Amino acid sequence: MRDVLVIGGGIMGCSTAYYLARAGRKVTLIDRGGIGEGTSGACDGMVFLQTKKPGLPLRMAMRSADIYEGLASELGYETQFERCGGMIPIETEEMRRVMEPVVAAQIRDGMDVEFLDNAGMRKIEPLFASDLAGAVYSKLDGITSPIYTTRAFAKRLRELGGEIVTHAEVTAVHVSDGAVKGVSTTAGEFTAGTVVLCTGVWTKAVGRMAGLEIPIRPRRGHLLVSEAVEKILHVVVTDARYIATKHDPSLIEKSTDPTMHLGVSLSFEQTENGNFLIGSNREFAGFNLNPSYDIVNAISQYSSRFVPALAGVNIIRIFVGMRPYCEDGYPVVGPVPGIAGLYVAAGHEGDGIALAPVTGEVMADLVCGKTPEFDVSPFSPGRFTSVKPDQSGKEGV
Repeated sequence: MRDVLVIGGGIMGCSTAYYLARAGRKVTLIDRGGIGEGTSGACDGMVFLQTKKPGLPLRMAMRSADIYEGLASELGYETQFERCGGMIPIETEEMRRVMEPVVAAQIRDGMDVEFLDNAGMRKIEPLFASDLAGAVYSKLDGITSPIYTTRAFAKRLRELGGEIVTHAEVTAVHVSDGAVKGVSTTAGEFTAGTVVLCTGVWTKAVGRMAGLEIPIRPRRGHLLVSEAVEKILHVVVTDARYIATKHDPSLIEKSTDPTMHLGVSLSFEQTENGNFLIGSNREFAGFNLNPSYDIVNAISQYSSRFVPALAGVNIIRIFVGMRPYCEDGYPVVGPVPGIAGLYVAAGHEGDGIALAPVTGEVMADLVCGKTPEFDVSPFSPGRFTSVKPDQSGKEGV
């Protein structure tokens, strides 16, 4: 007899399922495809703390990065995590002034972060353009492999007795007498008194199967993958525009810059194998995964402005992923009020990789009746949804 069903085989679902199994629960993990084949397989691996909002998101991210440092040893599988440090290059003095209150708030939260002038920035990373105003730098930022980490969670889950069911679309979530009873899938029926929805961009559809309205929708992003070259980049990189458009999409519509209307900003890392991952953009395009030439061209030009050496690097692949965006910019984490045994951990948008370990810990504590390290009540599904039990959705998840 299983105790918990975790729906979703991305990094969030695999993390949650692992921590529940570690706590002694009998867990079944269900996914509509294969492990890590969705958003977790179409994103970069940044564990970037500087991009998190001060307060609860940043504090959770700092804890998550600490977990990452010992995660490979704990799981017994490689995650390729490295605390390499991170930079946010600043193009103008005006943008530096915009960043000052953000950095001050992060410092108040205990973040080790500082401003560097151009010389200080290029001393660490000579690749950056010589006419930039400088950068914000933190040694706490890191990088991991989303695929390695997701699969490491899944492998250890199996070793702890957890069951993994792939290529099984959820077609119904069963709720009666104010409590969840299980799910129906294309692979059969699964019963349990606890169901955790780690369904990413599909959360709105699966939530409706339980009578919920959770405003999570896909926010598309492009990434360019370069040929492998020698290791020349030692930090993870994003820019102030990335942070601004992430937290305030209206800035895109207000701008006169054509690349802003494409949602283009800088994200830049070099993998352990030597490939650059260059991005990215943020746009609402439904579930369309077809790459856009205009966006790819804009990313290429924009990234070369900050790192001129990229102009001579060959791009070998382009892929498009979908971030689970929640309308108020915060994730949805915790129990669903009015439906006993139903939980949600979704809507992290571009923060899912960084926050997966700590979110898994928190979810396991909540399900097991323990008080988690972080009070995630501000992220409660109850801030959005009024429960209408015995509804059913038409979309498989």
